[in-house]
Amino acid sequence: MDDSNSKYSDMNVYQLRTFCVLEKKGSVSRTAQELYLTQPAVSQHIKALESFYGVGLFDRVDKKLVLTEAGKTLYHYTGLIFNLINETKRAISDFSELKRGSICIGASNNIGVYVLPSILGEFKNGFPQINIQVSIDTTRVIEQKLLSNEIDIGIVEAQVRSSDLVLEHWGAEKLILITSAMHPWTQLKSIKPDMLLDEPFIVGGRGSGTRRVLEEKMPNVMKKMNVYLELGSTEGVKRAVEENLGISICGENTVSRELKSGQLKAIKIDGIELKKNFSIVYLKGKVITLAMKKFLGSLHDKSTIRRPSLIQG
Repeated sequence: MDDSNSKYSDMNVYQLRTFCVLEKKGSVSRTAQELYLTQPAVSQHIKALESFYGVGLFDRVDKKLVLTEAGKTLYHYTGLIFNLINETKRAISDFSELKRGSICIGASNNIGVYVLPSILGEFKNGFPQINIQVSIDTTRVIEQKLLSNEIDIGIVEAQVRSSDLVLEHWGAEKLILITSAMHPWTQLKSIKPDMLLDEPFIVGGRGSGTRRVLEEKMPNVMKKMNVYLELGSTEGVKRAVEENLGISICGENTVSRELKSGQLKAIKIDGIELKKNFSIVYLKGKVITLAMKKFLGSLHDKSTIRRPSLIQG
């Protein structure tokens, strides 16, 4: 037998799991209780790891065990090891022809709230045996979760920065000008772009996909626009416009219900068409499980996001 293989057999997953739990609990007794082990067994696991690596992994500070610098390094790599073990488990489970499986999906805020639910509903009808976990956050947070392998697939509307990610165009959403039902512009077929400067404007948070498009496509208007309110959520923007506090530009998917009910009105802007792109993102070299392939296929079947036009005129 290869000596290196014999050496690595001295360390096992159970010892690493004990190490991780001890870091969180800070005491041997609480770790033993969590893992249903005896305290001597916990101590033995840690001693075996320290012997294997030849360094101390914990110091005792104020009656609590805390990681040494070497321990912090091992804790980082142990997290990667357990992520890989979980990913391998999902990949192997695919051989049972999707009798079980799981996918972790991340979506930027507007996609997660207004676009993804209907897609997930259809997918679950077709593959009820696949467990789906969804994380909704900003594109930046979704990007970090992909890089740390916390999620499998991201669906975002803003650009990602890392070259370690694969980016696929998924679709586009039309951006429309919205006003309250009582705004005088509702009597017009359309407005000219410079008329936007005369109205209080309500914008979403910085870094949002919609705001990025406006800054790219209408830079001069955006620089001179009278920004009355800056709100962190699309729901906040919609409510403010409903109350006639100002006007805004939003994705058509996000306001479809309010336009149908008449709470908001959509107005054409002469000579300007705005849209933002949606992208599918995943880690380069990622093991694409059968469950992930099925979900990606479902996304590509709906790669063009369409809604009936509800704009005045």
